[in-house]
Amino acid sequence: MSVTPYTVGKNAAIGISLRERAVGGLWQRPVPTLSEGPRESVSFAELLKGHRGRSGLTQQQLADFATLSVRAIRDLESGRVRRPRRESVGLLADALRLGDPERLQLHAAGGSPADLRVAPLELPAPSVPPALPEPPAPPGTLVGREAELQVLLDQVTVYGHRLVSVVGISGIGKTHLVLEAAQALRAKGWRVGWHASAGDPLCCGAIPAAGSGSGGPPPGAAYLTDDLVGAIGERHELLVIDGGDASGPGRVDVGELLRRCPGLRVVVTGLTPRYLPGERVLPLTAMAVPEEARDYDYARLSEVESVALFLSHMRRSRPAFRLREDNAHAVVRLCRWLDGVPRALEYAAGWCLVYPPELLLSRAGRDSSLLSSPAGCGCQDLLRSVARSVDTMAECYRHVLAEVADRPHWTVGDLDHLVPDPAAALHALLVHGLVRPAGAHLPERFTALHLVRLLYARHRAPAGVARAG
Repeated sequence: MSVTPYTVGKNAAIGISLRERAVGGLWQRPVPTLSEGPRESVSFAELLKGHRGRSGLTQQQLADFATLSVRAIRDLESGRVRRPRRESVGLLADALRLGDPERLQLHAAGGSPADLRVAPLELPAPSVPPALPEPPAPPGTLVGREAELQVLLDQVTVYGHRLVSVVGISGIGKTHLVLEAAQALRAKGWRVGWHASAGDPLCCGAIPAAGSGSGGPPPGAAYLTDDLVGAIGERHELLVIDGGDASGPGRVDVGELLRRCPGLRVVVTGLTPRYLPGERVLPLTAMAVPEEARDYDYARLSEVESVALFLSHMRRSRPAFRLREDNAHAVVRLCRWLDGVPRALEYAAGWCLVYPPELLLSRAGRDSSLLSSPAGCGCQDLLRSVARSVDTMAECYRHVLAEVADRPHWTVGDLDHLVPDPAAALHALLVHGLVRPAGAHLPERFTALHLVRLLYARHRAPAGVARAG
Protein backbone atom coordinates (compact mmCIF):
# COMPACT_ATOMS: atom_id res chain seq x y z
CA MET A 1 0.00 0.00 0.00
CA SER A 2 1.61 3.27 -1.11
CA VAL A 3 1.69 6.37 1.08
CA THR A 4 2.43 9.82 -0.26
CA PRO A 5 5.90 11.16 0.61
CA TYR A 6 4.23 14.29 1.93
CA THR A 7 2.19 12.33 4.48
CA VAL A 8 5.05 10.10 5.65
CA GLY A 9 7.55 12.94 5.79
CA LYS A 10 5.23 15.18 7.73
CA ASN A 11 4.36 12.51 10.29
CA ALA A 12 8.00 11.45 10.63
CA ALA A 13 9.17 15.02 11.12
CA ILE A 14 6.85 15.95 13.97
CA GLY A 15 6.02 12.51 15.43
CA ILE A 16 2.35 13.32 15.51
CA SER A 17 -0.14 10.56 16.22
CA LEU A 18 -3.12 9.87 14.01
CA ARG A 19 -5.68 10.82 16.60
CA GLU A 20 -3.92 14.07 17.51
CA ARG A 21 -4.45 15.67 14.12
CA ALA A 22 -7.37 13.81 12.60
CA VAL A 23 -10.29 14.03 14.99
CA GLY A 24 -10.54 17.23 16.96
CA GLY A 25 -10.26 19.64 14.04
CA LEU A 26 -8.56 20.23 10.71
CA TRP A 27 -5.38 21.93 11.85
CA GLN A 28 -5.74 22.13 15.59
CA ARG A 29 -2.52 22.74 17.47
CA PRO A 30 -1.16 19.30 18.37
CA VAL A 31 -0.68 18.48 22.04
CA PRO A 32 3.08 18.94 22.59
CA THR A 33 4.91 15.72 23.44
CA LEU A 34 8.12 15.12 25.34
CA SER A 35 9.92 14.37 22.09
CA GLU A 36 9.28 17.97 21.00
CA GLY A 37 10.74 19.46 24.15
CA PRO A 38 8.99 21.81 26.58
CA ARG A 39 7.45 24.51 24.42
CA GLU A 40 5.06 25.98 26.98
CA SER A 41 3.29 25.03 30.18
CA VAL A 42 0.09 23.13 29.47
CA SER A 43 -2.42 22.46 32.25
CA PHE A 44 -3.83 19.02 32.97
CA ALA A 45 -7.33 20.29 32.13
CA GLU A 46 -6.21 21.55 28.71
CA LEU A 47 -4.38 18.32 27.94
CA LEU A 48 -7.32 16.13 28.96
CA LYS A 49 -9.85 18.16 26.96
CA GLY A 50 -7.56 18.11 23.94
CA HIS A 51 -7.02 14.34 24.04
CA ARG A 52 -10.73 13.68 24.58
CA GLY A 53 -11.69 15.96 21.70
CA ARG A 54 -9.27 14.24 19.37
CA SER A 55 -10.47 10.78 20.42
CA GLY A 56 -14.08 11.71 19.63
CA LEU A 57 -15.33 10.64 23.08
CA THR A 58 -17.96 12.48 25.10
CA GLN A 59 -17.38 13.10 28.78
CA GLN A 60 -19.83 10.30 29.58
CA GLN A 61 -18.09 7.86 27.25
CA LEU A 62 -14.66 8.69 28.66
CA ALA A 63 -16.02 8.23 32.18
CA ASP A 64 -17.44 4.81 31.23
CA PHE A 65 -14.23 3.61 29.55
CA ALA A 66 -12.04 4.90 32.42
CA THR A 67 -14.43 3.57 35.13
CA LEU A 68 -14.63 7.06 36.64
CA SER A 69 -17.66 9.27 37.25
CA VAL A 70 -18.69 11.86 34.70
CA ARG A 71 -18.53 14.44 37.51
CA ALA A 72 -14.85 13.58 37.99
CA ILE A 73 -14.23 14.16 34.27
CA ARG A 74 -15.98 17.53 34.42
CA ASP A 75 -14.01 18.58 37.49
CA LEU A 76 -10.73 17.64 35.84
CA GLU A 77 -11.52 19.41 32.56
CA SER A 78 -12.75 22.55 34.32
CA GLY A 79 -9.56 22.76 36.39
CA ARG A 80 -11.35 22.37 39.72
CA VAL A 81 -9.13 19.35 40.37
CA ARG A 82 -5.52 20.12 39.38
CA ARG A 83 -3.63 17.22 40.94
CA PRO A 84 -5.57 14.02 40.28
CA ARG A 85 -4.54 10.69 41.74
CA ARG A 86 -1.87 8.84 39.79
CA GLU A 87 -4.20 5.83 39.40
CA SER A 88 -6.93 8.04 37.90
CA VAL A 89 -4.49 9.52 35.40
CA GLY A 90 -3.45 6.01 34.40
CA LEU A 91 -7.08 4.98 33.84
CA LEU A 92 -7.67 8.06 31.70
CA ALA A 93 -4.53 7.39 29.64
CA ASP A 94 -5.66 3.79 29.08
CA ALA A 95 -9.18 4.88 28.05
CA LEU A 96 -7.75 7.46 25.62
CA ARG A 97 -5.16 4.91 24.36
CA LEU A 98 -2.34 7.41 24.67
CA GLY A 99 1.15 6.59 23.50
CA ASP A 100 4.11 6.75 25.86
CA PRO A 101 5.01 10.42 25.23
CA GLU A 102 1.42 11.63 25.72
CA ARG A 103 0.95 9.38 28.76
CA LEU A 104 4.10 10.76 30.41
CA GLN A 105 3.07 14.34 29.70
CA LEU A 106 -0.40 13.76 31.17
CA HIS A 107 1.18 12.34 34.33
CA ALA A 108 3.55 15.30 34.49
CA ALA A 109 0.75 17.85 34.13
CA GLY A 110 -1.15 16.10 36.91
CA GLY A 111 1.87 16.12 39.21
CA SER A 112 2.46 12.35 39.19
CA PRO A 113 6.03 11.73 40.41
CA ALA A 114 6.67 8.45 38.58
CA ASP A 115 8.08 7.87 35.10
CA LEU A 116 9.06 11.50 34.49
CA ARG A 117 12.83 11.12 34.19
CA VAL A 118 12.83 9.62 30.70
CA ALA A 119 15.16 11.67 28.51
CA PRO A 120 13.11 13.28 25.71
CA LEU A 121 15.77 12.52 23.12
CA GLU A 122 15.41 8.81 23.84
CA LEU A 123 11.93 8.78 22.33
CA PRO A 124 12.37 8.18 18.59
CA ALA A 125 10.00 9.80 16.15
CA PRO A 126 7.98 7.25 14.17
CA SER A 127 9.07 6.72 10.61
CA VAL A 128 5.67 5.41 9.50
CA PRO A 129 2.13 6.38 10.48
CA PRO A 130 1.13 4.71 13.76
CA ALA A 131 -1.34 1.86 13.75
CA LEU A 132 -4.95 2.63 14.52
CA PRO A 133 -6.18 2.12 18.08
CA GLU A 134 -8.08 -1.04 18.88
CA PRO A 135 -11.81 -0.72 19.62
CA PRO A 136 -12.53 -0.03 23.30
CA ALA A 137 -14.35 -2.64 25.34
CA PRO A 138 -18.17 -2.58 25.08
CA PRO A 139 -19.83 -0.59 27.91
CA GLY A 140 -21.49 -3.53 29.66
CA THR A 141 -23.50 -6.50 28.47
CA LEU A 142 -25.49 -6.21 25.25
CA VAL A 143 -29.17 -6.75 26.07
CA GLY A 144 -31.84 -7.51 23.49
CA ARG A 145 -29.77 -7.01 20.34
CA GLU A 146 -28.65 -10.58 19.71
CA ALA A 147 -30.42 -10.82 16.35
CA GLU A 148 -28.99 -7.52 15.10
CA LEU A 149 -25.50 -8.54 16.25
CA GLN A 150 -25.70 -11.77 14.29
CA VAL A 151 -26.92 -9.96 11.18
CA LEU A 152 -24.01 -7.50 11.41
CA LEU A 153 -21.46 -10.28 11.85
CA ASP A 154 -22.93 -12.23 8.93
CA GLN A 155 -22.83 -9.17 6.66
CA VAL A 156 -19.09 -8.80 7.28
CA THR A 157 -17.96 -12.43 7.51
CA VAL A 158 -20.42 -14.68 5.65
CA TYR A 159 -21.43 -12.33 2.83
CA GLY A 160 -18.19 -10.37 2.75
CA HIS A 161 -19.73 -6.94 2.28
CA ARG A 162 -17.08 -4.24 2.36
CA LEU A 163 -19.26 -1.44 3.75
CA VAL A 164 -22.00 -1.93 6.35
CA SER A 165 -23.72 1.14 7.77
CA VAL A 166 -25.50 0.81 11.12
CA VAL A 167 -27.98 3.70 11.21
CA GLY A 168 -30.57 5.05 13.61
CA ILE A 169 -31.34 7.90 15.99
CA SER A 170 -28.85 8.93 18.67
CA GLY A 171 -29.18 6.74 21.74
CA ILE A 172 -30.54 3.70 19.89
CA GLY A 173 -27.39 1.65 20.67
CA LYS A 174 -25.32 1.81 17.47
CA THR A 175 -21.94 2.22 19.17
CA HIS A 176 -22.59 -0.57 21.65
CA LEU A 177 -23.61 -2.93 18.86
CA VAL A 178 -20.52 -2.31 16.71
CA LEU A 179 -18.24 -2.61 19.76
CA GLU A 180 -19.75 -6.03 20.50
CA ALA A 181 -19.23 -7.04 16.87
CA ALA A 182 -15.62 -5.81 16.93
CA GLN A 183 -14.94 -7.77 20.12
CA ALA A 184 -16.42 -10.94 18.60
CA LEU A 185 -14.35 -10.57 15.42
CA ARG A 186 -11.14 -9.90 17.34
CA ALA A 187 -11.77 -13.06 19.34
CA LYS A 188 -11.82 -14.92 16.01
CA GLY A 189 -8.48 -13.45 14.99
CA TRP A 190 -9.59 -10.46 12.92
CA ARG A 191 -7.38 -7.37 12.96
CA VAL A 192 -9.79 -4.55 13.79
CA GLY A 193 -9.03 -0.81 13.88
CA TRP A 194 -11.13 1.91 15.49
CA HIS A 195 -11.75 5.51 14.45
CA ALA A 196 -14.15 7.85 16.25
CA SER A 197 -15.24 10.85 14.22
CA ALA A 198 -15.80 14.28 15.73
CA GLY A 199 -17.96 14.06 18.85
CA ASP A 200 -21.67 14.82 19.04
CA PRO A 201 -21.81 18.62 18.74
CA LEU A 202 -24.76 18.62 21.13
CA CYS A 203 -22.97 16.71 23.84
CA CYS A 204 -20.62 17.67 26.67
CA GLY A 205 -19.22 20.78 25.06
CA ALA A 206 -17.62 18.90 22.18
CA ILE A 207 -16.31 21.07 19.36
CA PRO A 208 -19.14 21.56 16.84
CA ALA A 209 -18.48 19.98 13.48
CA ALA A 210 -17.83 22.50 10.76
CA GLY A 211 -19.38 22.48 7.32
CA SER A 212 -22.87 21.99 6.05
CA GLY A 213 -22.81 18.29 5.21
CA SER A 214 -23.65 18.98 1.60
CA GLY A 215 -22.83 15.46 0.44
CA GLY A 216 -19.27 15.80 -0.83
CA PRO A 217 -16.14 15.21 1.23
CA PRO A 218 -15.77 18.08 3.72
CA PRO A 219 -12.60 20.18 3.98
CA GLY A 220 -9.81 18.11 5.47
CA ALA A 221 -11.36 14.73 4.59
CA ALA A 222 -8.58 14.05 2.08
CA TYR A 223 -5.87 14.60 4.71
CA LEU A 224 -7.68 12.37 7.21
CA THR A 225 -8.22 9.68 4.61
CA ASP A 226 -4.51 9.81 3.66
CA ASP A 227 -3.59 9.24 7.30
CA LEU A 228 -6.02 6.36 7.67
CA VAL A 229 -4.73 4.70 4.50
CA GLY A 230 -1.18 4.93 5.82
CA ALA A 231 -2.19 3.61 9.24
CA ILE A 232 -4.24 0.72 7.85
CA GLY A 233 -1.64 -0.67 5.46
CA GLU A 234 -1.69 -4.44 5.80
CA ARG A 235 -2.31 -4.27 9.53
CA HIS A 236 -6.12 -4.13 9.59
CA GLU A 237 -8.85 -6.20 7.96
CA LEU A 238 -11.77 -4.23 9.39
CA LEU A 239 -12.12 -0.55 10.31
CA VAL A 240 -14.97 0.57 12.58
CA ILE A 241 -15.85 4.25 12.14
CA ASP A 242 -18.09 5.50 14.93
CA GLY A 243 -20.13 8.60 14.13
CA GLY A 244 -19.33 8.46 10.44
CA ASP A 245 -21.95 11.05 9.43
CA ALA A 246 -20.16 13.86 11.26
CA SER A 247 -19.57 16.76 8.91
CA GLY A 248 -16.39 18.80 8.89
CA PRO A 249 -12.83 17.59 9.49
CA GLY A 250 -13.85 14.54 11.51
CA ARG A 251 -15.53 12.93 8.53
CA VAL A 252 -13.78 10.26 6.50
CA ASP A 253 -14.13 9.87 2.73
CA VAL A 254 -15.21 6.24 3.04
CA GLY A 255 -15.49 5.67 -0.71
CA GLU A 256 -11.90 6.82 -1.27
CA LEU A 257 -10.73 4.76 1.71
CA LEU A 258 -12.27 1.57 0.30
CA ARG A 259 -10.82 2.29 -3.15
CA ARG A 260 -7.29 2.73 -1.84
CA CYS A 261 -7.45 -0.20 0.60
CA PRO A 262 -8.95 -3.03 -1.52
CA GLY A 263 -8.61 -5.61 1.26
CA LEU A 264 -10.38 -3.51 3.88
CA ARG A 265 -13.94 -3.82 5.18
CA VAL A 266 -15.64 -0.93 6.98
CA VAL A 267 -18.47 -0.79 9.52
CA VAL A 268 -19.72 2.75 10.10
CA THR A 269 -22.35 4.15 12.47
CA GLY A 270 -24.41 7.23 11.74
CA LEU A 271 -27.82 8.85 11.58
CA THR A 272 -28.18 8.09 7.87
CA PRO A 273 -26.73 5.76 5.23
CA ARG A 274 -23.75 6.90 3.14
CA TYR A 275 -25.46 6.03 -0.16
CA LEU A 276 -22.29 4.53 -1.64
CA PRO A 277 -22.12 1.69 -4.18
CA GLY A 278 -22.21 -1.72 -2.48
CA GLU A 279 -23.29 -0.30 0.88
CA ARG A 280 -25.41 -2.54 3.10
CA VAL A 281 -27.62 -0.73 5.59
CA LEU A 282 -28.62 -2.15 8.98
CA PRO A 283 -31.32 0.12 10.48
CA LEU A 284 -31.23 -0.11 14.26
CA THR A 285 -34.78 0.43 15.46
CA ALA A 286 -36.40 0.74 18.86
CA MET A 287 -36.47 -2.38 21.01
CA ALA A 288 -39.57 -4.51 21.50
CA VAL A 289 -41.99 -3.19 24.12
CA PRO A 290 -44.59 -5.19 26.08
CA GLU A 291 -48.27 -5.13 25.30
CA GLU A 292 -50.64 -3.61 27.83
CA ALA A 293 -52.43 -6.22 29.97
CA ARG A 294 -54.35 -6.49 33.22
CA ASP A 295 -52.11 -9.15 34.67
CA TYR A 296 -48.54 -10.09 33.81
CA ASP A 297 -46.44 -13.20 33.99
CA TYR A 298 -43.41 -11.51 35.56
CA ALA A 299 -40.96 -14.10 34.26
CA ARG A 300 -42.14 -13.61 30.67
CA LEU A 301 -42.44 -9.85 31.09
CA SER A 302 -38.81 -9.57 32.18
CA GLU A 303 -37.76 -11.29 28.93
CA VAL A 304 -39.20 -8.53 26.72
CA GLU A 305 -36.19 -6.64 25.32
CA SER A 306 -37.02 -3.17 26.61
CA VAL A 307 -38.05 -4.43 30.06
CA ALA A 308 -34.91 -6.57 30.35
CA LEU A 309 -32.71 -3.56 29.54
CA PHE A 310 -34.62 -1.29 31.92
CA LEU A 311 -34.26 -3.82 34.75
CA SER A 312 -30.54 -4.27 34.08
CA HIS A 313 -30.04 -0.50 34.50
CA MET A 314 -32.33 -0.33 37.53
CA ARG A 315 -30.38 -2.98 39.42
CA ARG A 316 -27.15 -1.01 39.11
CA SER A 317 -28.51 1.61 41.51
CA ARG A 318 -31.24 -0.44 43.21
CA PRO A 319 -30.00 -4.06 43.34
CA ALA A 320 -33.06 -5.27 45.26
CA PHE A 321 -35.57 -4.00 42.67
CA ARG A 322 -37.89 -6.71 41.34
CA LEU A 323 -41.02 -6.68 39.21
CA ARG A 324 -44.08 -6.92 41.45
CA GLU A 325 -47.80 -6.37 41.15
CA ASP A 326 -47.47 -2.80 42.46
CA ASN A 327 -44.82 -1.69 39.96
CA ALA A 328 -45.21 -3.88 36.85
CA HIS A 329 -47.81 -1.66 35.16
CA ALA A 330 -45.64 1.43 35.68
CA VAL A 331 -42.57 -0.31 34.24
CA VAL A 332 -44.57 -1.47 31.20
CA ARG A 333 -45.95 2.00 30.54
CA LEU A 334 -42.54 3.61 30.94
CA CYS A 335 -41.02 1.20 28.40
CA ARG A 336 -43.88 1.90 25.99
CA TRP A 337 -43.77 5.67 26.57
CA LEU A 338 -40.02 5.64 25.84
CA ASP A 339 -40.49 3.44 22.74
CA GLY A 340 -37.84 0.97 23.92
CA VAL A 341 -35.05 3.45 23.06
CA PRO A 342 -32.01 2.19 25.00
CA ARG A 343 -30.65 5.57 26.11
CA ALA A 344 -34.12 6.71 27.18
CA LEU A 345 -34.50 3.53 29.27
CA GLU A 346 -31.08 4.12 30.82
CA TYR A 347 -32.00 7.70 31.78
CA ALA A 348 -35.36 6.59 33.22
CA ALA A 349 -33.70 3.87 35.31
CA GLY A 350 -31.24 6.45 36.60
CA TRP A 351 -34.05 8.79 37.63
CA CYS A 352 -35.70 5.90 39.49
CA LEU A 353 -33.05 6.37 42.16
CA VAL A 354 -34.99 9.57 42.96
CA TYR A 355 -38.53 8.63 41.88
CA PRO A 356 -40.08 5.14 41.97
CA PRO A 357 -41.38 4.00 38.56
CA GLU A 358 -44.98 4.94 39.41
CA LEU A 359 -44.06 8.53 40.34
CA LEU A 360 -41.61 8.84 37.43
CA LEU A 361 -44.38 7.84 35.03
CA SER A 362 -46.72 10.49 36.46
CA ARG A 363 -44.03 13.15 36.04
CA ALA A 364 -42.86 12.02 32.60
CA GLY A 365 -45.41 14.03 30.63
CA ARG A 366 -44.73 17.25 32.55
CA ASP A 367 -40.97 17.26 33.16
CA SER A 368 -38.85 17.17 29.98
CA SER A 369 -35.64 17.10 32.05
CA LEU A 370 -36.38 13.40 32.64
CA LEU A 371 -35.35 12.88 29.00
CA SER A 372 -31.79 13.92 29.87
CA SER A 373 -29.12 12.17 31.88
CA PRO A 374 -29.65 12.33 35.65
CA ALA A 375 -25.86 12.64 36.02
CA GLY A 376 -26.19 16.30 35.11
CA CYS A 377 -25.19 16.22 31.43
CA GLY A 378 -28.11 18.34 30.25
CA CYS A 379 -26.76 18.54 26.69
CA GLN A 380 -27.61 14.85 26.20
CA ASP A 381 -31.25 15.76 25.68
CA LEU A 382 -33.02 13.01 23.76
CA LEU A 383 -35.36 15.43 22.01
CA ARG A 384 -32.41 17.40 20.65
CA SER A 385 -30.93 14.12 19.43
CA VAL A 386 -34.17 13.21 17.66
CA ALA A 387 -34.26 16.69 16.11
CA ARG A 388 -30.88 16.00 14.50
CA SER A 389 -32.27 12.88 12.83
CA VAL A 390 -35.31 14.80 11.57
CA ASP A 391 -33.07 17.53 10.14
CA THR A 392 -31.07 15.03 8.07
CA MET A 393 -34.12 14.02 6.02
CA ALA A 394 -35.32 15.57 2.80
CA GLU A 395 -37.84 18.37 3.24
CA CYS A 396 -40.70 16.35 1.74
CA TYR A 397 -40.14 13.54 4.26
CA ARG A 398 -40.03 16.03 7.14
CA HIS A 399 -43.39 17.32 5.93
CA VAL A 400 -44.83 13.79 5.99
CA LEU A 401 -43.52 13.19 9.52
CA ALA A 402 -45.01 16.44 10.78
CA GLU A 403 -48.39 15.45 9.36
CA VAL A 404 -48.52 11.95 10.87
CA ALA A 405 -46.67 12.54 14.15
CA ASP A 406 -49.83 13.06 16.22
CA ARG A 407 -51.84 10.23 14.67
CA PRO A 408 -52.08 7.06 16.79
CA HIS A 409 -51.36 4.92 13.72
CA TRP A 410 -51.61 5.08 9.94
CA THR A 411 -50.92 3.11 6.75
CA VAL A 412 -48.77 3.83 3.74
CA GLY A 413 -52.00 4.61 1.84
CA ASP A 414 -52.67 7.49 4.23
CA LEU A 415 -49.58 9.24 2.81
CA ASP A 416 -50.86 9.35 -0.78
CA HIS A 417 -52.00 12.97 -0.58
CA LEU A 418 -48.79 14.11 1.16
CA VAL A 419 -46.03 12.95 -1.17
CA PRO A 420 -45.76 11.55 -4.72
CA ASP A 421 -44.08 8.29 -3.61
CA PRO A 422 -45.56 7.29 -0.21
CA ALA A 423 -43.66 3.96 -0.07
CA ALA A 424 -40.32 5.76 -0.45
CA ALA A 425 -41.33 8.23 2.27
CA LEU A 426 -42.26 5.43 4.67
CA HIS A 427 -39.01 3.61 3.88
CA ALA A 428 -36.98 6.75 4.69
CA LEU A 429 -38.82 7.27 8.00
CA LEU A 430 -38.22 3.64 8.99
CA VAL A 431 -34.52 3.70 8.05
CA HIS A 432 -34.02 6.89 10.06
CA GLY A 433 -35.72 5.14 12.99
CA LEU A 434 -38.37 7.84 13.51
CA VAL A 435 -41.40 5.58 13.03
CA ARG A 436 -42.06 1.94 13.85
CA PRO A 437 -44.73 -0.72 13.20
CA ALA A 438 -47.76 -0.11 15.40
CA GLY A 439 -47.73 -3.71 16.65
CA ALA A 440 -48.84 -7.22 15.79
CA HIS A 441 -52.44 -6.31 16.65
CA LEU A 442 -52.38 -3.58 13.95
CA PRO A 443 -50.76 -5.16 10.88
CA GLU A 444 -49.54 -2.85 8.11
CA ARG A 445 -49.96 0.16 10.37
CA PHE A 446 -47.22 2.43 11.65
CA THR A 447 -46.76 5.03 14.35
CA ALA A 448 -44.25 7.78 15.10
CA LEU A 449 -42.00 7.37 18.11
CA HIS A 450 -43.36 9.08 21.19
CA LEU A 451 -40.13 11.07 21.31
CA VAL A 452 -41.01 12.45 17.86
CA ARG A 453 -44.45 13.48 19.12
CA LEU A 454 -42.89 15.22 22.09
CA LEU A 455 -40.45 17.00 19.78
CA TYR A 456 -43.23 18.40 17.61
CA ALA A 457 -45.26 19.30 20.69
CA ARG A 458 -42.29 21.27 22.03
CA HIS A 459 -41.97 23.16 18.73
CA ARG A 460 -45.68 23.94 18.61
CA ALA A 461 -45.87 25.17 22.21
CA PRO A 462 -44.42 28.69 21.65
CA ALA A 463 -46.82 29.34 18.77
CA GLY A 464 -49.74 28.32 20.94
CA VAL A 465 -48.61 30.60 23.74
CA ALA A 466 -48.24 33.47 21.27
CA ARG A 467 -51.77 32.96 19.97
CA ALA A 468 -53.11 32.82 23.53
CA GLY A 469 -51.47 36.18 24.27
